[in-house]
Amino acid sequence: MQLQSIIHYVHNNQLTTEYPEAKVAIIGTGAHKPIIDALTQLYVHQHNTPIVYTECAENLVTDLVDKCMQKNMVTIIVGNSRFSAESKPFSAAVVAPSANVRTQEPYRTILENPLLDLFSVIGFQTYNTTAGDISWLHEHYYETLRLGAFRENFALAEPLLRESNHVFFDLNALRACDAPEVRQPAPNGLYAEEICQLATFSGRAPKLKTVRLFGYIPTLSPHTLVAQIAAQVIWHLLEGIAIRHQSDILNSSNTHIKKIIVDMGENGQALEFLNDTITQHWWLKIPITNGEIRYTACLREDYECACNREVPARWLQYFQKFNKK
Repeated sequence: MQLQSIIHYVHNNQLTTEYPEAKVAIIGTGAHKPIIDALTQLYVHQHNTPIVYTECAENLVTDLVDKCMQKNMVTIIVGNSRFSAESKPFSAAVVAPSANVRTQEPYRTILENPLLDLFSVIGFQTYNTTAGDISWLHEHYYETLRLGAFRENFALAEPLLRESNHVFFDLNALRACDAPEVRQPAPNGLYAEEICQLATFSGRAPKLKTVRLFGYIPTLSPHTLVAQIAAQVIWHLLEGIAIRHQSDILNSSNTHIKKIIVDMGENGQALEFLNDTITQHWWLKIPITNGEIRYTACLREDYECACNREVPARWLQYFQKFNKK
């Protein structure tokens, strides 16, 4: 069936009440209806619960998002990148053409928030980014994944997005021949299928709360490439949300969570991994001096690295991050 059969247009004040069983809300700002029109023509395969959609002015987005978060609804915001402050620790990921995020909104607001836990920039191009900004991100133990490294191994992005509560898709990260109607078209960037892969990773993230798509010029034509690509990004988000698996990895009654201890040798400490045999996701235990238990998302490659008696770079980074004074 097509998505038009499960996407329901509602008024702002009905976003969280008209369809109480809805798990996803889409909020459009400005002239972005062509994207929704393109979305409704796509065929849905996994998602069969209602999806609510509303259009509103940009100054109303924050209040609507807060209401959706209170209802544990994943919110997809089309055309607005503003970020409202969280009241508890949160993590965020950015898909953007540049890692110069310290002075750009909405990233500056996020980075200045003392409750920010994890932060990553995915798909950026090194020649668009100052060396100082990359160094600053690394000094603060934030993750960066440049376009070339991602293209060599898509899986590198999955742990970063799995940890994220909020994901920002700047469609300027796409190459111009795939999305010519963006605000800052460039000859190089993500391929359309690559940003869709990132959207699937985001949708599957068990902690996901909001996704924002922005950076393009609204158009009234439903046939432009950017409208179709944005619709396909949302489609992959919805499919990811529909198949995501949520379980408490520390709950001993979850028999599908396997604990694996890797002996690092006579002079090294053992490293502990968790593996979800349903999703094949991996986590790595990071010891913290105050006794807190902390696991960070990782890849099977990190486990294989430990099996070769090599300490994974991810372990070193997060050990320093979580134990910094």
